[in-house]
Amino acid sequence: MAARSAKVTSNSTKATAPSASPAKPRKRRPALVSIRVHYDVGLGNRITVRGDTAPFGWDRGIDAQNTADDVWEFQVERIVAGKTFQFKPLINDATYSSGENFVAAGRKSLDIYPTF
Repeated sequence: MAARSAKVTSNSTKATAPSASPAKPRKRRPALVSIRVHYDVGLGNRITVRGDTAPFGWDRGIDAQNTADDVWEFQVERIVAGKTFQFKPLINDATYSSGENFVAAGRKSLDIYPTF
């Protein structure tokens, strides 16, 4: 990338014009995905999420955070906006929810109500 330069001219005060700095590239905001699992797992249990797109994997679940009595939330920033992926919630990273995989997309929030 070529750097921009500014032309310096002299004036009667012998001060120089400030040099222009190169334009900084704008950072793209990460594609935040928020998955809220609505299920009461009971005291001492937890919800994890497994899926087919990094950071998810099918071999080990990632813990969701308990935000209410029956709501578990997982947020991830690494999935490209609009990219679809499949996932499933598990109880204690051992018992999969029943039925088909859930489908979500990058930068979209999703509320699910699984059965186990």
